[in-house]
Amino acid sequence: MNTPIPEEIVIQIFTWLPVKSLMRFKCVAKFFNSLVSESYFTEIHTSHSMIHQGGTKYFLNGTEFYCIADQEKEYGKSSASRLVQIRSSVEFPFYIPVGSNISCVNGLFCIQKPPAILNPSTGEVRYLPKINDDRSLLYYWLGFEPEENKYKVLLTRDGSGLYIKQCVFALGIDISWRKTQSISRCVSYKPGVCINGVIYRFVFHGGTLAIDAFDLKTESFKLIALKNSSNWWYYELIEVRGKLAIINCPKWSCEFFNLRVLRQIQKEQEEWESHIIHYPSMWKHIPPKIIPHVILSCMFCDGQILFILNLESGDLWSRYDIRRQSWRKLEIKGLPTNHRITGIYSYRERLVM
Repeated sequence: MNTPIPEEIVIQIFTWLPVKSLMRFKCVAKFFNSLVSESYFTEIHTSHSMIHQGGTKYFLNGTEFYCIADQEKEYGKSSASRLVQIRSSVEFPFYIPVGSNISCVNGLFCIQKPPAILNPSTGEVRYLPKINDDRSLLYYWLGFEPEENKYKVLLTRDGSGLYIKQCVFALGIDISWRKTQSISRCVSYKPGVCINGVIYRFVFHGGTLAIDAFDLKTESFKLIALKNSSNWWYYELIEVRGKLAIINCPKWSCEFFNLRVLRQIQKEQEEWESHIIHYPSMWKHIPPKIIPHVILSCMFCDGQILFILNLESGDLWSRYDIRRQSWRKLEIKGLPTNHRITGIYSYRERLVM
């Protein structure tokens, strides 16, 4: 006689399944459909996704395609060897322009045109309230406030020098944009980053580059001044082990990157920790002076910084381990032919917005 599996064991098993499998089970029975929608289940599933080995996903957008990729070990090679395998293409009811500013927080993505929040794990899209303003440049940043468990979108409306307005929209709470603290700093088009409830982004203040820190809980801004920022074109903001960092590839350098990690913020001055990252030996065939011009993306993921170089011969992926100060090459398989990656973002799967 077949003995049915206890319900609590079934639920425990399901909390470890990938989102794609759970979406299929929703169509099988009402029990599975309601289970996947329960808040306690989604919270447990998200926590398991954060600790599951190999749970890191990549969202890639390129010339006329979007796809999801996994990182995994490659059979027949050492355990240290890794590859990125394209798993599936993604279809959305819109086109993300090449070079579009995208922000990613906890598996959710905020895109600019059209302004929307998307979940690549489930394919769900939620459009943001429309702004009837044809005279302004609109910039959107997604952030997460951990204490209140809220997702908020920061919107800057740049009226081409005539005005700069700041608005906030809390997902699942607000029905329209709310005006917040007024600041007159011009925003850089470069992507920002959200760390511990604060959105960091590059701005221009008094003609020089600086960083705006927007606290999502208090909805207030703090300016972080930068010294020697004349080479700002090659600056990128990233998160490194829960701290804000700036990575810079000097155009005059032939052998290294500069990495500055923000250790703490004082009332009048910030303390930065500097690191030198030397180029890996696998880049020896690349003329060093062109490296600053071909870096497609860099981001911190699973304790390492991922660099992607956009070369004519193809995209070159390399990972730098900060603790070990060592490089490792990543291979990518399954990329559509005659297409190039224009943006890459790491995330962990989640079930709900």
